[in-house]
Amino acid sequence: MKEPLNDGLLRLCRRDLVGMKLTHLTSGLDDDVDLEPRDPVCGGSASLCGYTEWISADEPNLTLGWDWHLDDAALTPRVIRLGLPRTNIQVLDGASEPLPWNESLHVLATFIDTLDWNTPAFQAVCQRYA
Repeated sequence: MKEPLNDGLLRLCRRDLVGMKLTHLTSGLDDDVDLEPRDPVCGGSASLCGYTEWISADEPNLTLGWDWHLDDAALTPRVIRLGLPRTNIQVLDGASEPLPWNESLHVLATFIDTLDWNTPAFQAVCQRYA
């Protein structure tokens, strides 16, 4: 892992993602989502969306956050990542050059999808809003 430059970004190689340990910081529901359906239908599903934030336990602190939505088609409640993450991480290519920002975010999104984040995030939301 490399130290931050003046721009506040932490640069790390793809291989560093494999061993990176993240800790759940917070998860919550989006405040600006209209939870009332426009045309309410008895028995219709509600749309729940939110966010989750994770940090590294090691210095320097890495932060990684993303949006999610409740998959109401699943047999048991679960959340699914939406869109690209928010972060202070920029991924480096094999020559230690920074990937273009959007490509870096896609690499991080793929990394997120390998983590078991769904259960801790969903449980945190249930506890927070129960």
